[in-house]
Amino acid sequence: MTKRYAYVFFGSAIVLIGLLAGYGIYVNASSNIHVAKMTASQYVRVKGASVMFRDIVPVVYFPVVNIYSSKMQDVHFEIDGTLAKVFVKPGDRVRTGQLLGEIVNDVLPSAVLQAEGKIRSCEASVVKWENTLRRYQTLAAQNAISQQQLDEASTSLRAAEGELASARAYQGELITRLRKQQIAAPCDGDVMQVYHSPGTVVRMEDSLVMLSEQTSLYFRRNIASEVLEQLEPLAGSFILAVKRNEVAELAYVSPIKGGNSGGGNEFSLRIAEVSPPLATPAPYRTVEYHIDNSAGLLEPGTYYQIRIYGTGKRQVLSVPQEAVIGDTSPFVFVIGPDSRLERRQIKTGIQDDEYVEVQSGVAENETVVVVGKYAEFEPGMKVQVMQQP
Repeated sequence: MTKRYAYVFFGSAIVLIGLLAGYGIYVNASSNIHVAKMTASQYVRVKGASVMFRDIVPVVYFPVVNIYSSKMQDVHFEIDGTLAKVFVKPGDRVRTGQLLGEIVNDVLPSAVLQAEGKIRSCEASVVKWENTLRRYQTLAAQNAISQQQLDEASTSLRAAEGELASARAYQGELITRLRKQQIAAPCDGDVMQVYHSPGTVVRMEDSLVMLSEQTSLYFRRNIASEVLEQLEPLAGSFILAVKRNEVAELAYVSPIKGGNSGGGNEFSLRIAEVSPPLATPAPYRTVEYHIDNSAGLLEPGTYYQIRIYGTGKRQVLSVPQEAVIGDTSPFVFVIGPDSRLERRQIKTGIQDDEYVEVQSGVAENETVVVVGKYAEFEPGMKVQVMQQP
């Protein structure tokens, strides 16, 4: 009898556990379905924008460029000495022949005086042998001296004349070196850097200043051919924009035109060279750009966030830049008729500061979500457009 009750008890417990487990599974499944229904019925608020045709001036962005001058040179000392004076400072504009500085060589003045004494001695020797030769010629005519003596006098005169010419040449060299104590500009240009200050002992071939012709500046960039095509026609003139707060590291610290350094200015730009040529198929090309810096506001150095603008508007199908997610494989979220998100791969084209051309992937009058690159939206998510320009 006791065993019978035990079997009934354990059997009832097993049935009860099975019923509880089944109920738990039912409740869990019902809750998941309920949560899914609740989620499907909820809207995420987003900002939307229409896909439409807009007028765009093409712009190409470079995160960093190194601007340089093709005409830069150091002005060297041509003799040893002590730098006495410097007449220029960084940022000064100089002309050919303008005095840049002076050095003092204590040896040269005394050497010039010694050279002058040598010349006087040689001149006296020449006069002596000229007189001797004339006297010997008279005596030779009377057969009073031998031909050998006459020849020796003539040879001595030529030797004295040679020594005089050599002394005069050496004096001229010393005077030339003496004049080289004054350092003059070999060409027009802007002073980019002064290497030495007065009182410095300098050597021949040391540099006093660096000069640069700033009216024409250049920079090179490797660029994808499809990006370069956005600026066509390439033979025209473009606009280079440099932001004031994004002027970077200048190659030489010099207050060109008050230190403006191009910040907040626009410059005329043209393409000087494309390699390989456009006729040669290539995914990337090296482009050299020529900057018209006749205003003198730029100088060599590194600049950030450079923009090159085309000169003509184009009407293209476009979306705001904020709507495009990804660089190598861009896509957008399109809001469908049922207010659900659809992810679309797109092909982009030209762009300006606000909009990007869309060549495929979306149609006119569709609505895209304006999001940042790190927005966490999923296809099928239900949304509510809060703003649509």
